[in-house]
Amino acid sequence: MNTYSRTPAITLGLLAILLGPARPVGAFSGCPGSGQQSSGPDLITGAIGGFEGFWSNDILNYHSSGGIAAFSVFAAACNMGDQQVVWDGESNNHPVIAQNCFRLKTVNGSTRIEQLGQSWLKHGFAAGQFTTCCVTCEPAEDWYHLGLGCADPYSASQNGTQSDLGPKWRVNPTTGIHIDSVTSPPWSDSVARRLQVNITDLEVSDFVSSPTKYFVEVQYVTADDALAGNGGDNASYRPLAVSGGGTSWWFDLFGDDDAQIRRRSPGILAWSEYDTDVHIADMTTPEDAGLFARVILAGKATALGNGQWHYEYAVQNINSDRSIYSLAVPVSRYATVTNIDFHDVDYHSGDGIDNVTTDGTDWPGVRSVSAEQIAWAVTQTYAENANGNALRWGTMYNFRFDCNLPPAAIDGSVSLTQFKPGAQTMVGANVVPQAVTCLPGDMNADELIDGHDIARFTDLLVGGGGTTTERCAGDREASPDSFIDMDDMEGFVACVLAAGC
Repeated sequence: MNTYSRTPAITLGLLAILLGPARPVGAFSGCPGSGQQSSGPDLITGAIGGFEGFWSNDILNYHSSGGIAAFSVFAAACNMGDQQVVWDGESNNHPVIAQNCFRLKTVNGSTRIEQLGQSWLKHGFAAGQFTTCCVTCEPAEDWYHLGLGCADPYSASQNGTQSDLGPKWRVNPTTGIHIDSVTSPPWSDSVARRLQVNITDLEVSDFVSSPTKYFVEVQYVTADDALAGNGGDNASYRPLAVSGGGTSWWFDLFGDDDAQIRRRSPGILAWSEYDTDVHIADMTTPEDAGLFARVILAGKATALGNGQWHYEYAVQNINSDRSIYSLAVPVSRYATVTNIDFHDVDYHSGDGIDNVTTDGTDWPGVRSVSAEQIAWAVTQTYAENANGNALRWGTMYNFRFDCNLPPAAIDGSVSLTQFKPGAQTMVGANVVPQAVTCLPGDMNADELIDGHDIARFTDLLVGGGGTTTERCAGDREASPDSFIDMDDMEGFVACVLAAGC
């Protein structure tokens, strides 16, 4: 294994896990004695980096290959439930560990968060009993269970050992049931199976002063946790600093370990943490056997000036096995739409069914005026290609467009349709921004621009207020502010004279 790191790389055995130092960070919700333990086993990512002593390789960077950088991080899982977590490394009844990388960046005045990379899965093999998350750990009596309030760690080198990593498709994240790790297909370079990031997506970032920020996320999946209904809170993220250039890049965990980790928070939530204008809709998706999974929908509308708005959406599939096939956003028939776009994260290393890398074909975005929506969808159904580019568990995709109408809650919501057999359609909350339905200048929404509209515009100009549709129709200044005032007069008169804008 060719590695280079800011700290020495070591491989830790079971004895080191059991004898290593503990770093309690105080009791919080779910710790023994808190009165808030979850019902059943509840496994979360409790630490990303942070063990001292021989746990010196919090993060490892690997030699780049083919324009791709790769790294792995230390992680520890904590059991915040009132029952022990099964951790049997000799069977398939143990947790698997996924690692993901995200970037928060401002583009043309609008923030966006994108997933840049993902790893294959580390398979757990034995449970240590540490106090990483809680002051009190009620340890299990063997290595096949994780006790209440206890933590089990894996070093960055263990989480990046290629021969120990298996593909995501062999895991049902909703039930946590999986086929054990495999060694095929073979690999031949330093980035295979590991957490990969395209070098073209990297720029130097100290996280604090740099406008572009990077994050690493770790997610655990295991059966008894999932079947107890606790599978939606297993991912946590923390910031990264990025340095280097050319073909040599380094990722470093940023800041104090305890202060920076966001426990029980998937990477998509970093967007709303650093941009308070982002709206979040937490969705529950129906799955097989009457179970439910979690998908998070986030969105933001940004005024670009000259009457234009940018709409940015992100969808992260936390643990839906059925996956996501399509997304549709309501957009008024009166809107002028441009720059429809899509972004996904690369699959790699033959991670799909039959060792075929999952398809990466972009979802085309299609505007339908009659249906008043923009819709994106996988180019092949599950029946046509089971390895099609669906939004699978532990991944996040982005959808975006520009238009000339401002955001507001309107009839209809953002909707998602599932990919695998038994697919259903889920409707997101109206808190996600959507382009309001209005005809510019048509104050009374009768699809005519006449004297009645002039009278209503005058009323609102003097008295203020008005409905969302009225403000949309009358707010004609270059940078709309959702109010009717003198700045709108010139634009409104132009709409009336032209019988529409």
